[in-house]
Amino acid sequence: MKNVIHEIHRRSLWQVLGIYLAVSWIVLQVVDVVGNNFGLPDWVAPASLILLLIGLPIVVATAFVQEGMGARPVDSVPESPGAATDSSAAEPSLAPPVADGGGGGLFTWRNALLGGGAAFALLGLLTAGYLFSRTSGIGPAATLVAQGVFEDGADVVLADFDSSDPDLAEVVSGALRVDLLQSPTIRLVERSELANALTRMQLDENAGITSEVARDLAAREGYGAVIQGEIGTAGAGYVLTANIIGGDEWTSLAAFRATARGEDDLIDAIESLSRDIRDKAGEPLRSVTNSPPLQRVTTSSLEALRVYTRAERLETVGGDRLGGIELYERALEIDPDFAMAHRKLGVVLGNMGIRRSEQVEHLTRAFELRDRLAPSEAYLAEAYYHSAVTGDRTAAIASYEDVLEVAPQLRPALNNLGLLYMLAARFEEAEDLFTRAIEVAPFQVGYSNLASSRFAQGRHEDGLAALDLGIESLPASTAFYENRRVRHAAQVADYDHAEVLSEAFAEAFRGAPEVGRHAGQRKTLSAIQGKLREAETFIDDFHLAANIIAHPMVAAESRAVLSALRGDSARAVSQLLEAFDGVRESMPPQDRLYALVIPRLLELGATSEARAVHAEWIDVVPEQELGIGGRNTRREMTARFALAEGDADEAVRLFEALERECPGPCRLIASLGLARSYELARESGEAIRMYERFLGDNVTTRWREDQWHRASVLERLGQLYEGEGDRSSAASYYQQFVDLWADADDELQPRVESARARITSLEASE
Repeated sequence: MKNVIHEIHRRSLWQVLGIYLAVSWIVLQVVDVVGNNFGLPDWVAPASLILLLIGLPIVVATAFVQEGMGARPVDSVPESPGAATDSSAAEPSLAPPVADGGGGGLFTWRNALLGGGAAFALLGLLTAGYLFSRTSGIGPAATLVAQGVFEDGADVVLADFDSSDPDLAEVVSGALRVDLLQSPTIRLVERSELANALTRMQLDENAGITSEVARDLAAREGYGAVIQGEIGTAGAGYVLTANIIGGDEWTSLAAFRATARGEDDLIDAIESLSRDIRDKAGEPLRSVTNSPPLQRVTTSSLEALRVYTRAERLETVGGDRLGGIELYERALEIDPDFAMAHRKLGVVLGNMGIRRSEQVEHLTRAFELRDRLAPSEAYLAEAYYHSAVTGDRTAAIASYEDVLEVAPQLRPALNNLGLLYMLAARFEEAEDLFTRAIEVAPFQVGYSNLASSRFAQGRHEDGLAALDLGIESLPASTAFYENRRVRHAAQVADYDHAEVLSEAFAEAFRGAPEVGRHAGQRKTLSAIQGKLREAETFIDDFHLAANIIAHPMVAAESRAVLSALRGDSARAVSQLLEAFDGVRESMPPQDRLYALVIPRLLELGATSEARAVHAEWIDVVPEQELGIGGRNTRREMTARFALAEGDADEAVRLFEALERECPGPCRLIASLGLARSYELARESGEAIRMYERFLGDNVTTRWREDQWHRASVLERLGQLYEGEGDRSSAASYYQQFVDLWADADDELQPRVESARARITSLEASE
């Protein structure tokens, strides 16, 4: 210390002041870095600044005093008796005072350094004591987790805030929910899960979650705690209070308060309330302090947040997706950089399968603004962007896996990652993810996806059991699961049972959406079985039923398949192209369903027309905006064009590449393409193997393809086996074809009679 003090003595007042300010800046930076990386109480940085400000006048005073003392001349030096005289002794001396700071009294460098060190040591002790109290569960700073009254990751119900202004209460509750979603310690129970629990309690699933209802829900469902709150007024301002309640008697575990001078300060007050709740619950301080501010995560506009909150309730609770879309768009008019509104709007449009161009626009904007989202929301935006826009499945999977590292119980990530695993034919892993998602909270498509993962593994009884469990858990979704049961019966070619189930469905469910579902069932089942006039009667009901938003090309494809089955390919091509001309004039490129039109044109032998539409698609829709499905369709088209041009070897290579890239749903198309390619190459054995694989695949989308291909594949297998001299197998497939089209329209009966004749001939030759 003597050397330090000596060095300070050599400096002027201004030099000392500069050094002090530089050291103070370094201290504050160190405190900031340590606080961000290791988690310190949020009062440590302000306390450090206060200590440094207190030290500033002390340092200035000490420097002034010591500089004055150090410059005082020494006019005489006392002589010792008998000392020899020296001419140099008469000259004044500017030597500094002794290093122990004997001059200057209180303002010495030793005192200044010791005092500063003691102050920061005391701050360190206070910080250590606070952290010990927080983590040990002892004292006022103890967290609820440390005290053992609250489990880390516990399910918590957020009740709607009480207020004389219901709209304001909904906004505050929604904003608080957004901020609490950033917490790894608190897992807020999703609103959809609460709706299901309300149904089991025989309450309106759209009912508000009052404090009383929240307590009942938590008690019945085994949730760990309830957060309830109230909004009071204080002049022009607001007072927000909140309580975490729990235990057998639902006593208060912690209480919080925040104030706002007016509406413009409400978001800051909500953020303050949320941080206090997260801190007290036991969230690591580093997580609390490093979370992005609420107004950045949501929006700086309270009005935009109001509209967004109404949209979310209308869409997720009320089931009115179209009304929700309108309000999300309104929120974005108010705040164009509202990242959560962009993400939610893109997701809803994608789930409905409409307005693809706008879906791409909003998902892209959400991806660009993802730093404004809570961490889990940001990962979801990134993952959904890669899945639905760029089509980069690897990046999408990696993003969802990142989400689950941060929030292992985030249901959308579990479900969506499961769907990507289904595309990759990783069915067992997908089943595990769907199971975990349902365990977090029962939800409608969860049980359906679980059933699909089991069906894909050939475990049909287990898949049907998943649908039964869905009906048991979510009775309000019974129609959805019964519709899925009809489709599964068709998927395994049990058409008689499928028709029985379909009629039972129509009898049990008479609402507008169910009318459309039943019409879709019967249209497809009738087309597969060659009952074309019957299928035609259901087309309009299917595409025009209330709440069914049909694309013009989907309706045109339904009519084209019937024309193709009648053998009128020219009419089918005309139906597709006429509808597409209208779509081209009225819709932006992303919305035109090129991926539906081109394959069907090729099926009908309209290669030149298909090439023209394909070239247009390449020109107007960039590769990076296709999504996973669009990218796979472009790969499929490349293989189909090779087949249409008669290049069997290239077609085989490309269809095999398609299957490697998309081994889930693309396997069905690859099987059919490979079978035709092998036929072109006169490899009938391989063609038979691929046709049989086509018939045996368990993908859930197969009944749409069966409209076009099942009858012709059965008929063609009979012919191929007959050509191979396998009379038994040939007769078996001819018989399956006859059974499928036994009640087909009269115009199709000549083909049925021809197959019957072949069966008779084969049996006679044995």
